[in-house]
Amino acid sequence: MRILIATFWHLPHAGGVSTHVYNLRRELDRLGHEVDLFAHHPDMEKYYIANTGRSLEKAKVKGLIYEKVSEYFEKELPHVDRWIMMREIERYSYEVAASTFDLGKYDLIHTQDIISTRAMWRIKPKHVPLIATIHGCLATEYLISGEVKGRDTLPFKYATTEEILGATSSDHTIVTTRWLKDLYVNDFSIPSERLQFIPNGMDIDHFLSTVGDQPNMERREGKLVIACPARLDPVKGHKCLFEALKMLKHERDDWVCWLIGDGDLREELEQLCDRLDLTDQIKFLGSRTDVSTLLAQADLVVLPSLQDNQPFSIMEAQVSGKPIIASDAGGIPEMVEDRKTGLIFQAGQSRELFQLLELVLRDGALREELGRVSKEWSMVQWSMKKMMEQTLSAYQKVVNNRGVGNEIQQK
Repeated sequence: MRILIATFWHLPHAGGVSTHVYNLRRELDRLGHEVDLFAHHPDMEKYYIANTGRSLEKAKVKGLIYEKVSEYFEKELPHVDRWIMMREIERYSYEVAASTFDLGKYDLIHTQDIISTRAMWRIKPKHVPLIATIHGCLATEYLISGEVKGRDTLPFKYATTEEILGATSSDHTIVTTRWLKDLYVNDFSIPSERLQFIPNGMDIDHFLSTVGDQPNMERREGKLVIACPARLDPVKGHKCLFEALKMLKHERDDWVCWLIGDGDLREELEQLCDRLDLTDQIKFLGSRTDVSTLLAQADLVVLPSLQDNQPFSIMEAQVSGKPIIASDAGGIPEMVEDRKTGLIFQAGQSRELFQLLELVLRDGALREELGRVSKEWSMVQWSMKKMMEQTLSAYQKVVNNRGVGNEIQQK
């Protein structure tokens, strides 16, 4: 089969969608399918087929669309928030760009977010089936980040509509956690039968094979390493972590915290780090290509998210055999069983997080046990084979329904 995997986000990037896309493509390639990746270029100035480099300058598309849409909004919808207008311009631009890449040559399109799903559904040839995998809820993320100011606002109503259309504009929709499925059914009134739960898998052998022989960070003698692998974004809860680390510093100073990842919040977090007198304890490592090696060097992993779906950072920490302290946000409790494969605290509760950090730092036997059980569980739970069997079955179903007629290999 010829398959197009599409996302509105840029590829590659330091996030779970990017990791999933490249894992999925690698497995489909292995099975003999021809796979293209359509996305924003990392410079956000082009749309491109990531695996071939064929591209279209974004300005050529967006300039004309901006002119037409802004003129319409100014005349017909002057009361509507500019944030909404800009989101419409981005989606229209993505649609027009995608339509120039001959979508009719594909046997299947597999989108990876609500924006690309709605866009592709509107412009693709009718005979080409479309499957969507949704990796999180943007509408509620906007509330947490402050980008949208409240549930009673027009932007949130727009975001809600965007979420519903993105989750239903497909022949089949996959969600990767039960939390997201329940959220869609209960808060967005999406019929349960439209949604299939298939957790992400990961290429465990490939990940572990990338662990370097030499340490990538100099460890201070006598210091335990707390690793926090997460992009610097409000939804990831770093401020809660910093407050907990401030409390921890009053109790003991035999630790250092590595922040693995980057983002728009970096400058603000660096200033907060300085105000809390944590500059000697917290190290901003930025975006890294050696995450597996850094996790191998860490003593424990913490993820203080305010909302999350199925973070690869937890999966990677588990297969690395590390004890994990994580919030109860989103789908995380489906990944970490409290007091068995890790420790769970209430999202946003810095004192509770502090107490768990202090406990795990103090108790070496507990660290070892949590890491051991977590790894054993993850080696089965995050099997790529398991994910691919379910995904290929979904592919076959929509292909049969559309009458494409290609047989999908399942090896």
